[in-house]
Amino acid sequence: MEKIISTNSLPGKIMVVVPCVLTAAGIVHRLKSMPKIHKLVSNIKRIDEAYGEVLKATDSLVILNISESSTQLAEEIKFINWCRTVQPGAAIVAYTRNHKLSVLNYISALGARVIISQYESSSTFTDLIIKSFSSRSMLSSPMIKNILDTRISGELTVCEVQVIGQLFLGHNVSQVAQSLGRDIRTVSAHKRHAMEKLGLQCEKDLHVLGCALLGK
Repeated sequence: MEKIISTNSLPGKIMVVVPCVLTAAGIVHRLKSMPKIHKLVSNIKRIDEAYGEVLKATDSLVILNISESSTQLAEEIKFINWCRTVQPGAAIVAYTRNHKLSVLNYISALGARVIISQYESSSTFTDLIIKSFSSRSMLSSPMIKNILDTRISGELTVCEVQVIGQLFLGHNVSQVAQSLGRDIRTVSAHKRHAMEKLGLQCEKDLHVLGCALLGK
């Protein structure tokens, strides 16, 4: 396995942001068993502590727990979006128990490097982590591949994230346009494109996803 890892492709730091002590310990143990990367690995127990650590490393790999709990999920999604905006050099590995299609679609559209089900084997996890060092396209484990909707056509743009975020809060298109200082037709187009990428077919789907992400 060591021969597969190219030193030139390694991130500057690998952070494990997983609250469950046993799960985090298992991940750290697997990563530290790889000689070329064992010194890069650190365990961060709380997501609020991860912000400062990510700012210190321009090319980090963050293995982030994705919860089924709506409250925790909202914080995790917020962190992914923050990384995308503030530290785009940080690659996110979404390590998820949450297999809801709408949630997986949203994480994909926010630009996660890898999405791995927590129910996959250790070898699958390790293989995808190694591949993530050199890949710039999204990778997913077999279980996730079977779930992800084929309608995803790409990552959400910054404008689409802004619009969809306001819609999640319950604002209508007119209110979003006024808040962002944009033409209502432009906002409507961003909404339509974002919903297509997320596989959302109607307003109800948008509302359900918003409630899940915001912990309502």
